Amino acid sequence: MKNSVSVIIPFYQRSMGLLEKALLSVAQQSAFSQIDKVIVVDDGSPIGAREEIEQLNNNQPLLEKIQLIEKPNGGVASARNAGIDAVSAEVKYVALLDPDDVWLPDHLELALEALRSGSDFHFNNFTHIGQTVGAFERAGYITPSEHPPLDNEYNHTYKGDIVRQITTANVIGASSVIYDIKKHKDCRFKTDFQFAGEDYLMWLDITRNTDGISFTNKITTHCGEGINLFSGAAWCSAHLSKRLFDEINYRYFLLQNIAMTESNRLRVVEMLFDNRNAYIGNLQSMLKRLKLSGIVLLLKHFTYNKPFRDTFLKRIK
Repeated sequence: MKNSVSVIIPFYQRSMGLLEKALLSVAQQSAFSQIDKVIVVDDGSPIGAREEIEQLNNNQPLLEKIQLIEKPNGGVASARNAGIDAVSAEVKYVALLDPDDVWLPDHLELALEALRSGSDFHFNNFTHIGQTVGAFERAGYITPSEHPPLDNEYNHTYKGDIVRQITTANVIGASSVIYDIKKHKDCRFKTDFQFAGEDYLMWLDITRNTDGISFTNKITTHCGEGINLFSGAAWCSAHLSKRLFDEINYRYFLLQNIAMTESNRLRVVEMLFDNRNAYIGNLQSMLKRLKLSGIVLLLKHFTYNKPFRDTFLKRIK
């Protein structure tokens, strides 16, 4: 089946060359002929996506598939949603790729094989920047032999508590996800979460409406620093305060809205208070260095956000 998948790349970067590498990894896919569009959403990036795309002028097959959307900055959730909204009604699958990540050549081929076996949400094993061991192995939460094999040695049907997997030991990276947009056409990323949690909530929205979940145990994605520099938020920074603020609100949201086992819930509460303590520690570090922006953020977060305030005051039911 040709033209069955659209690739969505939200773009916000300060370094030249990252998007070009991501796009070239798409061009090298063994299933490249099955891609309808590569939708790049420039989310008000300091480095323009158009500049990067122009570097591909000798790769006509890829250029013919690229659709560029330029919009004011609204965060990664907003950018991904803009890409989803632009997917053709004829397309069945959406594949996500962040602009500083790359796919290995068989990434799409393996995922599409699993999806066509009856799955409608698929993810794969991946590495983080500077690492060679896959996320599945590092987390220790996915043992392939415990999940029924599919059509080859790498693909499996996921059998287990997917809510626990996502909320306490998530190994579903955004650049590893491909899903059936026809079955989940109304699912969107939550734009309230700009620095953390928006992807996990999307996975929960999709998987709670399906039993058709699959994964590829083989590493087919190499991840960079992250679209919102999640892993690069330095200690003693406003960026880290914002990230921890979203993590607190995300886990509060889970407790209020997502059905889970009691052990799952207790683990989420524990992680929530770890986030709160890290927020306080980061604030103290900022104040020692006379970074008053920490106080400004605390007042803003505490005054206008009840989930954050409840967590800060330890009122978790």
